[in-house]
Amino acid sequence: MTGALGALAQLSERLGRCPDLDTLVSTALRGIADLFGYEHAFLLLRDEDGSRLFTIASHGYDTEGVGSEVRVGEGVIGMVAARAEPMRIGNLGRMLAYARSVRRAYEQEGGEAPGREIPLPGLPAAESQLAVPAIVLGQLVGVLVVESDRPVAFTADDEALLTVVGALVASAIEIESALERCGTDASASLDVPAAAATRAPAAMRTTRVRFFPVDGSTFVDGDYLIKGVAGRILWSLLEQHEREGRVEFTNREVRLDPSLELPEFRDNLESRLILLKRRLDERDAPMRIEKTGRGRFRLMIETHLALEQA
Repeated sequence: MTGALGALAQLSERLGRCPDLDTLVSTALRGIADLFGYEHAFLLLRDEDGSRLFTIASHGYDTEGVGSEVRVGEGVIGMVAARAEPMRIGNLGRMLAYARSVRRAYEQEGGEAPGREIPLPGLPAAESQLAVPAIVLGQLVGVLVVESDRPVAFTADDEALLTVVGALVASAIEIESALERCGTDASASLDVPAAAATRAPAAMRTTRVRFFPVDGSTFVDGDYLIKGVAGRILWSLLEQHEREGRVEFTNREVRLDPSLELPEFRDNLESRLILLKRRLDERDAPMRIEKTGRGRFRLMIETHLALEQA
């Protein structure tokens, strides 16, 4: 018990030292690996309307799975979100086989096309899974998931420990998100001037970006990248870059963009920006997002753009 309390104190200290939300989610997952030995884990956050969860970070997997989604109430993770209660599964392989068969039937009946779905992170031979809700002030922030390739790998002690970790992570996320929304960095003003981009050399290749307004789906050179709010954010930034040569932006001005269709409360903008940044990095895209201060970021363009709205 003393060891677990000490590890929890260390994790809390690490989270408290994080300068931004992007660093915080990575630190949380590295921390539970370093301090508690959970080598395979991922964190999902609740979306704007509370109907889905989206993966914001993962640790220990071959592919990050950033941007993958789970419907609330669907599967182990979705049920944890719906009930706000932890769940342990010791024979995950059998459940995964069933889930894949259900998914195939859904797609054959005209459901969401597999080309527009990012797979969840996961072990190829996962046998055990423990998912706990990340809750603060009675509100679900997300779900923390750990996995193992050993059957019945997690116990009631693991469940209790991860429940506390989930609450720590949820509190840290809410605090950092509030700071981002407040724009505590004085430089995060709406009055930041639009900086002119350095135009790409004529010999640089052209990247085609296709955008579907109906759901925000965005494709780069024919390959699916992202959808929803994150896709709308990228399209808005690229349009402004092409139209005005802009590369410097603030979270506050993005939040006020009506084309993003953000809700008035709990818009999750900061986590969506992190999702977009990580997805662009993961795909080695010729456009990137670089944080330049609290509430500020820069759009990095390394290509000519051909924008096409479907």
